[in-house]
Amino acid sequence: MPTYRKRLRAYSYGHGIGLLLLDARAPFVPGDVGNASSYDYPALYKTVPGLTTNACLGGEAGWEDAVVKAARGLEKEGAKGLSSDCGFMIQFQEVVADAVDIPVALSSLLQLPMMARCLDPDATIGILTADDSILTRDILDRYGLRVPNPIVIRGPQNEPEFNEAIMLAGPQGSPSMSLDSDKIREEVVGTAHAMQDEHPEMAAILIECSIMPPYAKALQEAVDLPCFNFIDMIDYMHAGTRQRAYQGGY
Repeated sequence: MPTYRKRLRAYSYGHGIGLLLLDARAPFVPGDVGNASSYDYPALYKTVPGLTTNACLGGEAGWEDAVVKAARGLEKEGAKGLSSDCGFMIQFQEVVADAVDIPVALSSLLQLPMMARCLDPDATIGILTADDSILTRDILDRYGLRVPNPIVIRGPQNEPEFNEAIMLAGPQGSPSMSLDSDKIREEVVGTAHAMQDEHPEMAAILIECSIMPPYAKALQEAVDLPCFNFIDMIDYMHAGTRQRAYQGGY
């Protein structure tokens, strides 16, 4: 076998993607960014202490140093690329990318420019977000995600199960300490349906929220449109850091 050298700060080896977590305890079901079984490769997690859902979604100032510290820790422990469990982490994309020497894709929203280039410039793109009262076109533009396409943004933040299980979850968990996956699926799909009813010209959907990939298949079957989610982006980044050998017939 080859000779291997010890990596400083590493206590385990073979990791693929490192994931920055908000300081929020919620059940992360299979398919969620926060569930390690969502990946076909090893994932390494690190929580940013104190960075709650509300602090991140609200763009609370003063968290750059803590996020960078956690990101550097994941890099030193062997992560080959970095992502996160919240699309609103887009606010830290530039500072983290500047601080580490591995690829960084902290937000599913980074897929928006690619989607726009895949579609007619007049084609409407829908964004399914955690909270449409916070995510706006201005925020997309601020973080370098300006595209020519019409954008429609909707979120299930006021739906009862999504609100209690996700939006109200903090460091100690949500009030109910549970998540009804069937109800979340109904609320997410219902939100997408409402968006499509209002904008039948919509050509594709970008799923911003990291808890929504488990419901992406049901959502796509309901609206019959191309849908891109957080796991899609993380898988793409991992493929770039760990190319595979091809086998087959010729």
